[in-house]
Amino acid sequence: MRLTWTFFSKQEPTVTLTVVYLPKLDKFRSAGYLETVTNTAYVGWDSFRIFNTGGQADKKALFGSLIRVDQFSPLSI
Repeated sequence: MRLTWTFFSKQEPTVTLTVVYLPKLDKFRSAGYLETVTNTAYVGWDSFRIFNTGGQADKKALFGSLIRVDQFSPLSI
């Protein structure tokens, strides 16, 4: 599953994030991974639910806790 989340802030530039649910990540405790080049997050179900139905503050906090990587490879997990 995939969704797009856009965060608008007066003090910061707009952030548009593509969020991709990967079942392989369900077993990990981390929030997920943020591929910085494409601004795509790869997350497990709990994080996906927050991006899908959570409040803006929860989404922003989760975005901040994603592990930043240059390139994400699902085969490496």
